[in-house]
Amino acid sequence: MKKVISTFLLLCFISTTVEAVEFDTSVDDSIRQNYNVEKNNDLPALPNTVPTAIETVAIPDTPQYNPTGKIYTIKSGTKVKLVSTKSVTDWSPKGSVITFKSTTGFIAKDGTIIPAGTIFKGKITDSHPPQITGNGGLIELSIDEIYFNGVKSFINTNISSARSKKVFFSDIKGKRSYWSNFARNMNPGKKVFIATKDFAKDISSIPIVNLLSIVSIAGGSVFYVGNAIVAPVVSIFQKGKNIALPAGTEFQIKFDGSSEIYG
Repeated sequence: MKKVISTFLLLCFISTTVEAVEFDTSVDDSIRQNYNVEKNNDLPALPNTVPTAIETVAIPDTPQYNPTGKIYTIKSGTKVKLVSTKSVTDWSPKGSVITFKSTTGFIAKDGTIIPAGTIFKGKITDSHPPQITGNGGLIELSIDEIYFNGVKSFINTNISSARSKKVFFSDIKGKRSYWSNFARNMNPGKKVFIATKDFAKDISSIPIVNLLSIVSIAGGSVFYVGNAIVAPVVSIFQKGKNIALPAGTEFQIKFDGSSEIYG
């Protein structure tokens, strides 16, 4: 009897194991059917993250110069009109480099035309803001370099005009304002004197009260005279006008003696 029972239990165990294996196999078949790439080629393709072309930005070409290796002589007295490429003021420090471009061409001794657009460079040799005694600001410029066909040469020039105004010794000065300061400082005395005179005129037709007109005029006169004494002294301690030359300011230079330029 024990052998029968043992045999029955062994057969039950084997049957259960076979069913478990068959179950696992069915699960595997389901996974293969849905996800096996060999049987299912409908999966979306991965995005292509490698760029097919590199975007480039166009860079403007730099001017191409073709120096001839020649030397060109510029006659003494030759005049050239320029414009500045940066602003300059009487606060600009000494030694600051200023770049200019010619707006007109000029001719060398052999007939070669130095075209408009040629680069000139200079520097501030002296500067100061407005000072007392009504003295205006100062900008002293020296333009001593030219770049023809990209080749630098040293030249001797003087600035003969700036903003269509004559310039002497390349000194560009702010407006001196001592006398305008003096006139402004005299205004209080003038106003008081005129007011007292008008008051005296208004009361001159009133008996007895018209005696005050003399006092009024006398007081106004004293104030005016005192103002006239003080105004010159006060004006000494007042400054002149600033000077500022924005980018694009027009200049004219004159070659001082003949100059040889390369290019």
